[in-house]
Amino acid sequence: MNEINPTIIKNPPKSWWCGDPRIEKYMPPVAEAIKKYMKWPSPAFTDVYNRAYEAVYKAIKDCDAED
Repeated sequence: MNEINPTIIKNPPKSWWCGDPRIEKYMPPVAEAIKKYMKWPSPAFTDVYNRAYEAVYKAIKDCDAED
């Protein structure tokens, strides 16, 4: 029988990079709100925080495109 070897992507491409000052200023209150409901640090916290970061990034990029 053939053995399946899954591919593990260690550094997937992403549309955003941490450290963007336009986004970072909005993230502390987001992190505090997530910490009220999720253990920190944890994979779940990180996942929710990253999705929020992506949403803020997209909103800023969309606003930039309108200018």
